[in-house]
Amino acid sequence: MLLSVEPQDSFDVEPGRYRATCTDIREIEKQTRKGTQKFLRIIWELDTCGRENVRYLAGKNYEPTLAKDSPLRNDLITWFGHDINARNFDTATLKGKEAVITVQNIENEGWEHPYHWVAKVEPLASEDDADDARMISPIVVCG
Repeated sequence: MLLSVEPQDSFDVEPGRYRATCTDIREIEKQTRKGTQKFLRIIWELDTCGRENVRYLAGKNYEPTLAKDSPLRNDLITWFGHDINARNFDTATLKGKEAVITVQNIENEGWEHPYHWVAKVEPLASEDDADDARMISPIVVCG
């Protein structure tokens, strides 16, 4: 009998540019100076090699607003190349959409590991872009 093993999710990724696919959009709550607030968390699965049976992910939290110059609106404009001209936007439509994302590390004093931050979300325009965006970690040899 063949049993499948679910992949482990890891947000521990090297800084760089990655080809990625949006796999999840979640509503989360975070403690802020203003109290508990709702945020939107977009999760991308990275197209990169690494340990066997590990799914490498990156996520970014946004205030759930499309107000002018909001981080969510700015990233959506960059990602899709045009402004949102609708009264309502269904975030579920982002699932399955490809992008090139740039991950940067932010070192936090008192924390052992850096915070991996999605600094930029860009469109996946061509296969050449996809090849350029595949990050190969110096630690990992893809085979």
